Amino acid sequence: MTVLEAENVSYKYSVGTPFQITALDRVNVKVEQGDMLAVIGHTGSGKSTLIQHFNALLKPTEGRILLYGKDINESRETAHNARFKVGLCFQYPEYQLFESTVYKDISFGPANMGLSSSETDERVRRAADFVGLSENMLGKSPFDLSGGEKRRVAIAGVMAMEPEVLIMDEPAAGLDPRGRRSILELIGNYRKKTGRTVIIVSHSMEDVAGVAEKILVLNRGSVAMHGSLDEVFSRSDELRGMGLDIPQITRIFSELNKYGFGLKKNVYTVEQAKDEILRYLHKGGNAK
Repeated sequence: MTVLEAENVSYKYSVGTPFQITALDRVNVKVEQGDMLAVIGHTGSGKSTLIQHFNALLKPTEGRILLYGKDINESRETAHNARFKVGLCFQYPEYQLFESTVYKDISFGPANMGLSSSETDERVRRAADFVGLSENMLGKSPFDLSGGEKRRVAIAGVMAMEPEVLIMDEPAAGLDPRGRRSILELIGNYRKKTGRTVIIVSHSMEDVAGVAEKILVLNRGSVAMHGSLDEVFSRSDELRGMGLDIPQITRIFSELNKYGFGLKKNVYTVEQAKDEILRYLHKGGNAK
């Protein structure tokens, strides 16, 4: 079932001025229910512009954004409702924290949905559990937390609204390797536990390979590729032509196979590489 759809969407900034630029050019994309989709592309490819269309922060210059088949920009009411159904977590969301306690920050969204205090409380605690925030942290000031903990609070604030589609713009940006793994794991666990549709924007192929099942590649405001990891990563030459690349571990395995090792081609993460090497050795150095 299609949840979100961009139907022939174009968007131009600074229309009618000498600075006019086309950020999206006739984009057609369908996001299916339960998708774990990564949106990738080089700087200026239109990634952030597209996801801001998905929850009506931006309105197409041409075309439509459909949520369950209905134009989200049909009226002010439909646009308002879309922002609760399609939750958007911006890059470096911790900079948007402002309440005196972690609890109040996470509860801000649900409270503005008009929910009862009991329902809001349930959502706050459920979201805190999703991101690994303990009970005693809820009463702390978010400004007393570490950078990684602040980000978890900000992500929990979006999750607490329980959107039908969760969109995250560069969720692991600026974190150390351990922090990156932790954030990506919690996103994956959230999707597994809830079954909801998740879209992440990332420039890191390694991050994408570890969490996504489908990839949308944007190039110069247009859709260049849209398919499974295997389908997209098999077109490595085209990706390089757009300033992108496949994961480093995938390139290593590709080179090994050139020397006749007979390893699997669809290895995208270090964990997958470890499993494949162990399988190869277990079979006496012949994985075929």
